[in-house]
Amino acid sequence: MKLNLISIISLLLSCVTLSQSAGSIGMPDARSAAMGRSYTAFSQGVDGIGTNPANIVNRSLTNKKWELRTVLPIPQLGFKLGTNFLTIDEYNYFFGEKSTDASGKETGRYLTTDDKQRLSELFEEGGTFQSDINYTLLAITFTPNEKVGTFAFSISDVVGSNFTFPRGIVDLLMNGNVQGDEFNINDTKLEAWWLRKYAVSYARSVKFLPKLFQQSNIGISLNFVSGFFYTGIENVNSYFTTGAQNSLTIKNNYTAYSAFSPDFGVAYDFDPKSFGKESSPGLFPASAGGGFGVDLGFWGQINDAWSFGFSLTDLGSVTWDQNVAHFKADTSIVITNISDENQTKDLAQKLSGQRDAEYLSELKTSLPSALHIGFAFQLDKVKPNFPGKLLLVADYNQGFNNRVRNSTTPRLSLGAEWIPKNWILAFRTGFSFGGFDKFGWAAGGAIDFGLVELSGGTPDFHNLFMPNGAKRISFAFDSKWKF
Repeated sequence: MKLNLISIISLLLSCVTLSQSAGSIGMPDARSAAMGRSYTAFSQGVDGIGTNPANIVNRSLTNKKWELRTVLPIPQLGFKLGTNFLTIDEYNYFFGEKSTDASGKETGRYLTTDDKQRLSELFEEGGTFQSDINYTLLAITFTPNEKVGTFAFSISDVVGSNFTFPRGIVDLLMNGNVQGDEFNINDTKLEAWWLRKYAVSYARSVKFLPKLFQQSNIGISLNFVSGFFYTGIENVNSYFTTGAQNSLTIKNNYTAYSAFSPDFGVAYDFDPKSFGKESSPGLFPASAGGGFGVDLGFWGQINDAWSFGFSLTDLGSVTWDQNVAHFKADTSIVITNISDENQTKDLAQKLSGQRDAEYLSELKTSLPSALHIGFAFQLDKVKPNFPGKLLLVADYNQGFNNRVRNSTTPRLSLGAEWIPKNWILAFRTGFSFGGFDKFGWAAGGAIDFGLVELSGGTPDFHNLFMPNGAKRISFAFDSKWKF
């Protein structure tokens, strides 16, 4: 019975998370990543695109008009993959280690009662897996003069996903199917997308509260978004209960959506005509939807040492209108004998919701809108004999939703950048608290040759000292030209 039940529950879960046949926390630029993912009050030039449009004005390049970021000499890339609850050591302990029984057959670890309790508690703390890849194809800023202001244009991509594994399945695997117990998978969550943003930005200096700010900038970015794929679960209300004499009661209720570029050749089970489509993906696939968003930003210099930043990012939405599928199920099934194949052979069709699946003309999803507030303090401005330049920063980030790369859990970050006097090297570090990751110690650096600057960093530097205790891997690197 246990084997049959596990198979049925796996089917129930797969119906929710894999309905189609195909397949405030995101990673910023390398400088910000190395400083605890802080940026609101100190990012400049191309680094201000997407974080605070008021900062596209590069205040440190008074004699240069252009900044350029492209794939040479180093492309801009940010990468993060991992969980918010399970370390490598814990994964190996529960799932990776094997032993050999008396017959020479490999078996998994036998979990004690304490082991089961520990694993269950780990999933209580999160249970979410996350991936985040972002890269910039082109970013450019141009400042004709201070009076006119700064113009910017960029093309950047984000490919990300969030998946929360249901704790009810963990309880079932740990404790078995106790008669009368109800196991639900209502906490299952899934969202993934590939978005491309074409951003047109403008910033200029203004007089605002002159008694408070010696100088200030305002900025705006108009973001034209092209989406290449989306898949997500809107809601899940599914459970199962085992009864006497191998009986099983299943309630499956869920709603999910997906949309794919025509170039991906995705086939849906409910549409036989979709099979046989050719796939021709590339760097510039046809769009599966489009949208519009706005970034608004402010930067103000309080005095020579202190500055303040504020921004609202990704205020907008995407409308998906290509290959948009709606999957839904609202099924109740009672199986009097789980060992009877006549009662279980059509279970997949009954649970999948394929009978009710349909195409939609469009689907609308919000962008990962967020609020950012930051302060920056230039220590060397109040310590004239300080050996070089030392910048200290603090950020508060608040997501307005839980979309990919966003979280309604607030995140606080602290960062520092030291540039020794007459050096071309910059040393950076920082800390992040809250959000999806809960904690991170960041570090990185840069080499500034004048014409070109190379940067690299990671918001999870602490993992280098305890690699087996790592919950994720993350890094960012980029380059920019200044002329």
